[in-house]
Amino acid sequence: MAFDYGSIDLGLKNPFKLEGKVKAVRGLIEAVVGVSLLVTASSSVKDDATAGWILMIFGMLILALGIRTLSGGIYATLKYFVGRNHPTSLAFNFSKSQTSTAQEEKNEVAYTAQTLEEMLVGRKNSTFKEPNGFLSRLLHSLIPKLLFLPYPIRNVAQRLFGSWVSTLVALIAYALVAFVSLSGFTGEAGELAFPIYSAILMFYVLFSWRSSGKPISRNAEKNIEALGTGALAKIISLSFILPIAIGLSMSWLMQEQRISKQQIDNWLEQLPSLNAGLYLTAIIILATLSCALVFVMIKARLNIVTPTAEVSELRENWQESVHPDEIFINLDNLVMANRRYKEVPNRVYRELDPKLQEQIEGKGGFKGEMIQEIQPKLHTMDLGKHFSLSRLIALISGNLLYIVALTFTVLLAYSFINIYHYIDAANINSIEQAFNNQNIIEFSELLMASVHLLLIGVLIKAFAQLLSNSAHLFFAEMQFESLLVYFKCEGTFTESKISTGTGIHDSTRSENTLVRSSITPWVIVSRVVSTTFAATGMKNLEHPRHIMEMHKDEGQLQAIKKDVIAFLKDRESIASITSERDLGNASQLHQLNQQTRAMPMQPTLTKDDEEAAGFLRQEDDLASEPKK
Repeated sequence: MAFDYGSIDLGLKNPFKLEGKVKAVRGLIEAVVGVSLLVTASSSVKDDATAGWILMIFGMLILALGIRTLSGGIYATLKYFVGRNHPTSLAFNFSKSQTSTAQEEKNEVAYTAQTLEEMLVGRKNSTFKEPNGFLSRLLHSLIPKLLFLPYPIRNVAQRLFGSWVSTLVALIAYALVAFVSLSGFTGEAGELAFPIYSAILMFYVLFSWRSSGKPISRNAEKNIEALGTGALAKIISLSFILPIAIGLSMSWLMQEQRISKQQIDNWLEQLPSLNAGLYLTAIIILATLSCALVFVMIKARLNIVTPTAEVSELRENWQESVHPDEIFINLDNLVMANRRYKEVPNRVYRELDPKLQEQIEGKGGFKGEMIQEIQPKLHTMDLGKHFSLSRLIALISGNLLYIVALTFTVLLAYSFINIYHYIDAANINSIEQAFNNQNIIEFSELLMASVHLLLIGVLIKAFAQLLSNSAHLFFAEMQFESLLVYFKCEGTFTESKISTGTGIHDSTRSENTLVRSSITPWVIVSRVVSTTFAATGMKNLEHPRHIMEMHKDEGQLQAIKKDVIAFLKDRESIASITSERDLGNASQLHQLNQQTRAMPMQPTLTKDDEEAAGFLRQEDDLASEPKK
């Protein structure tokens, strides 16, 4: 949404300054390393053009990533532009002063006016959605309070849980593969193909954790990701089918080429090993440490969960001499407007549009309703020292792991240069020479070294991404507190006339139409705590805001009632003279009437005569009125 400047600050500060500083330092280091590679490439390109080009390509990539990280970190430390319209409304805002803003944020609101009414009247919170999928339901059964956390945090917990389940199932499947392969179901080739299964397992587990560390998309702020058992069923099925298929294929190939198992074993012993077991051990250790930090942050967030869904309610009947329209006008323009926070207009989720149903003989009914939210104010969360420490450790360790991954990337560049130097020095001129046993062994050792550097870099970067994104998520959460008011009023009204000053000696009269209303208000007030996840850039707080807690507020409810009753009791039903000149003129007429009545030629009127004259005057007035 557009930035709307106001001289009254709403008190919303940038939550990403610390994260931005750490990220900027990392980006600076990456940029310096990239520049160093470019300088090295420029100095070596004359002597060794290919090596220079390899260093230049890696240097350009690292420099580009470093500049991107550095700019993102600096961007996160800059001034946080928050206007008078932040944060996003709960539902579409019908306030006349926020027409343009409402159109910009209509795709980001989390509720509708009907949903808010159902939540207030029904004492329920539709934010808390049922988990979707077997694994998701299992996790929420183990940690029931997880249901009451914001969607992004629930999705992160589900991803980590899914990765652990996938890892355990993959290990079980690996044991099944070992049983099928080594027990002879796949023939002699089963034992030969067993290292292939180990590599497949390692890659599967690695990329499973790599996917769990991806940033939470903005679509995940609106719903809960499904976490079923489809992927697990595929793993278990493949654990039986894959080894049999590979084993039978290798057996057929060995028979066709007349290659014995002993020959293959001797050839494989000369080649370097992938060491899949070491990678699996490293993955499990890094996953355990990373998840421990994330779990501490989630646990601290769970400790402050209070999923209350309570409201304060008023249902009464008032008999007052007031026109129904004035009730709604006073409520909107005075009662609710006086409760603005820092003079920001209230969020109007249902417009006050009173319906007056007039019937015959001055009788009728009326009804009207509205839903308004007072401008949300920042609600600070005290999650404790352990949470802050864990978040800081996750932030720093994640960025340090990025630097470690950068080191292995640089080593990978020099490893490619070593491969090039070996191919160039070997002076291979024929296919037979290329597939010479000695050449294959030396080349495979160099190639495996590059593969190890690449896998280690991917592994470390996966957990660096997991830690830094988890820390960012807990830096981004911001809570707000606001007053949500639902007002519904129905009733009937009747009209009657009242006249004053109808005596025979009265020189002035006042005739008024009196509206007597039977008012049945239904007022529901709830102090809600809502949460959203901030970001950097133009859309810093333009994201869905969800209600986490609904609390009673009897004080505000009674204050609203008191203001409305004070207006009704202070109403004037009889028109009077308020102008000083009109009061002087009436006084002169009164004095003139007294002097006229004091003249002796006037016969003295008795009290009965005055009452009779007043009765005749009323009869004349009634006769002069048009007949209906």
